Amino acid sequence: MTKQVLFFSLIALLIGSCSTKSRETSIESLNKKRDSLSLIMENIRTEMREIDNNLALLDSTRSFSSVTVIDVTQDTFSHSFKVYGNVKSDKSVIIYPETPGIIEGIYVRGGDKVKKGQLLISLDADIFKATMNEVSTQLDLAETMFQKQSRLWDQKVGSEMDFLQAKMQYESLQNRLESVKRQLEMTEVRAPFSGTIDQISRKVGESAAPGVPILRLVGNGPLSVEMQIPENYITNIKKGEKVKMNFTAIGVKKEGEISQVGDYIDPSSRTFRVSVNLPKIKENQIIKDNMMASVELRDYVAYDAIMIPNKLILQDTKGINYTYVFINQNESLGIVERRNISLGMSNEKMTEVLDGIQSTDQIINRGIRSVQSGETVKLY
Repeated sequence: MTKQVLFFSLIALLIGSCSTKSRETSIESLNKKRDSLSLIMENIRTEMREIDNNLALLDSTRSFSSVTVIDVTQDTFSHSFKVYGNVKSDKSVIIYPETPGIIEGIYVRGGDKVKKGQLLISLDADIFKATMNEVSTQLDLAETMFQKQSRLWDQKVGSEMDFLQAKMQYESLQNRLESVKRQLEMTEVRAPFSGTIDQISRKVGESAAPGVPILRLVGNGPLSVEMQIPENYITNIKKGEKVKMNFTAIGVKKEGEISQVGDYIDPSSRTFRVSVNLPKIKENQIIKDNMMASVELRDYVAYDAIMIPNKLILQDTKGINYTYVFINQNESLGIVERRNISLGMSNEKMTEVLDGIQSTDQIINRGIRSVQSGETVKLY
């Protein structure tokens, strides 16, 4: 009984195996037949297109949509962005008095040219002068006493204590006199460098104090344009990169190079500082401290990039970007072919195309929004 069961089981396995091989052979045969028919259909479609094109040339009553085409551009592609910057001068300072006092004299006016060390403003110095006279008198006496004690000490007369006290008194008054002279000098506000008085913010008779500005001095020093750039650009902005600057207030446009890229991110604004030095030349004299400039910085460049105009990029309802390519059939007719494209960066006019078209393709320009893929069209 067991042998019979094993026999029939073996027969069933053999039959199943034959059935599987037969089914696999049938699928393989059908796939080959399908591929053969697909090739035949493609050849038929190609021949039909050729026939349609020939008919179109011979049939003067048949009309086609008219389009124009442009060649795909292959060149250097760059992307830029704009920020606003302020002009800064190395010699534009607000001057503060070093000591409190009443303003006794102002010896310049706004717009005056001054030289380094020139007296600009003086404060009431009566107290310091009186103190200096008092200390000078005391110093004369101390000097006489010190000289006398020195002679006695040299003669081994008198005590060492008397000699040291006279010496200490004399040196102490010398130091005090120098301190009073320095305080007296601080009552005179002088120009730290040559330049132009831009603004005077106090008047004679008013009180002045450290930390309260009294005038602004602008020198003929180097100028730079400083701007704050969002931190996401920090890997794209490099020292030496070219920039374009537009000083709209005076209608002046200039080019320059980035001279410094900051390494510090401002935690409050999430920006870093970028500077562009302005050459110290005559034509830049019209540019003033704190003037605003619109600056165009390049953050991306691709060489031998394939690009097309922004207006020729379409998008379907699924969000897929595409364009229409003209496939030439004869002298004036062609087939519209849709090409899905992968895009890179865009600037004001062009967009870099990473995939989907070749440098030898022709893109439909005029009429691109009124044609369909597979449609026969003619050139203007």
